[in-house]
Amino acid sequence: MNDAVHEFRVLRENPVQKIKIPKQVDKSSKVAYFTRDQLERFLECVNTPMKNAKYQHSIQYYAFFTLMARTGLRIGETLALTWDDLDFDAKTLTKSKTLVYPLNSQPYLSTPKSKNSERTIKLDEITLKLMKRHRINQKEVCLMYKNYKPTKDNIIFHQHDGRWLRTNVVRDYFKAICKRADLPILSPHALRHSHAVHLLEAGVNIKYVSERLGHASVKVTADTYLHVTKKFEDDALSLYVKYMPS
Repeated sequence: MNDAVHEFRVLRENPVQKIKIPKQVDKSSKVAYFTRDQLERFLECVNTPMKNAKYQHSIQYYAFFTLMARTGLRIGETLALTWDDLDFDAKTLTKSKTLVYPLNSQPYLSTPKSKNSERTIKLDEITLKLMKRHRINQKEVCLMYKNYKPTKDNIIFHQHDGRWLRTNVVRDYFKAICKRADLPILSPHALRHSHAVHLLEAGVNIKYVSERLGHASVKVTADTYLHVTKKFEDDALSLYVKYMPS
């Protein structure tokens, strides 16, 4: 622009000269997550029947939110899962696709957010047990109710007519539970953040956490989470004190 003014003389003045570039906002400082106690309260509320509530007790949603909280899956990745992705013998979950739900349009399966997002995740015994329970319940419900159709695509989480759960309904359900449990009103993505923070608080190697979440690099994981909780700093200082001579 300066050349256009002074050298080529095609402009009278530099129109961008007085523009101020805003400082880059550090998104990592706004990580929203549940503490261990908050997560426990949230899942208990999902699993507790309540009269006259907008959303009633549902083992499907209990399994859905528990799976997100104990694997770090994104909401679209969780919605896209089929029973073929889950290997009960190997105790693993293979994540290779994501469900995209455009506004006022039909949902469709898409490739993951990045190459690293394609991954196989090890499942713990609590999660495996719950998923087995959900699968049995899903089959029983299909046999008991004529209007509840089994899905042709073997989808793990689906509506009564066999189609994928709607993203907006899942988000609304999540917020309703947050209000009912007297918790901060977060989004389902907070469960992914919670899983990462809880792994790191437990002392899990950050490289493993990065690979489990499907991050592009360890730096992404570190920049996003290592500053979030005071426990990291306290634990690191305790280790240092133990190592150094008194």
